Amino acid sequence: MPGGHTASRIWIRLTVDCPPQAADAVGAALLRLSPNGITTEHDEMVHVTGYVGPCRSHEAVAAARARAHDILSSIPDKLLPRPLQITAAAEPEEDWLEVFRSQHRPERVGRIVIKPTWERWPAAGERARPDDLIVEIDPGLAFGTGQHPTTRLCLEELQDRLRPGDRVLDFGCGSGILAIAAAKLGAGAVLGIDLDPVAARVALENVRRNEVDDRVEIAVAGSLAAIRPGWDFIVANINPVIVAREAANAKRLLPPGGCYLCTGIPISREMEVLEALRAEDLEAVPRPRGEWTGFVCTTRGDSKS
Repeated sequence: MPGGHTASRIWIRLTVDCPPQAADAVGAALLRLSPNGITTEHDEMVHVTGYVGPCRSHEAVAAARARAHDILSSIPDKLLPRPLQITAAAEPEEDWLEVFRSQHRPERVGRIVIKPTWERWPAAGERARPDDLIVEIDPGLAFGTGQHPTTRLCLEELQDRLRPGDRVLDFGCGSGILAIAAAKLGAGAVLGIDLDPVAARVALENVRRNEVDDRVEIAVAGSLAAIRPGWDFIVANINPVIVAREAANAKRLLPPGGCYLCTGIPISREMEVLEALRAEDLEAVPRPRGEWTGFVCTTRGDSKS
């Protein structure tokens, strides 16, 4: 169950009102506070909502709003007009849990089915297939439920590009979805790393739940700098700053023809990330998904056969 269940705890609902052109940047910013995901509603404005918690005091509402204000302040005024329109309210954990579960259903991406632990498969209106690969996830307080466009992009590319026996590094593993999927697709060894110890713990629990702990290792790390070479495929579903910053390290870890699949990039940040990738002589092919984009990068040399 995400975050446990204690009657005295609350979750803080943060909603940011913004013009449509700022929705991707606001969503990316709010995900830093709401790792379980965000929702958007549209009328004349876009209303982006996330949940922060769990908390034990209503005093945390003001603190959460202040944190959201600080994060959103990095978005240029021309994109997100001031004053910032942020509302914050406390909700009992029972109400938050009901909302959370109602928003997370089994998600199919090709052969892979991301199934929350509280759901059955096949779900109503769905049909199981003989080659389904079920990835059962309890996201806890870690990012990754299979609904976000960048997660779906990574799952699509893994199915298209991963070779049996490949060594895969999942950088920013969150709840462990991509690491587990890679193992079930035939990776020989997988290392998932995340800066957040809570995410690493959640990922390890999910790895064990899916019975792939013989091939998947989880560790706490916020950079590729200390990782030794020898990986065939690196997937980084993080944010544009880290994707660009770690391009040199990713190249160092891969053989000629290796793949650096990087995403989590709002479309408004596409060019700055592309320039950083090209500066490391990586062949980068964009993979846009609505308001987000990613890049399939290969190191120069013989292509993977």
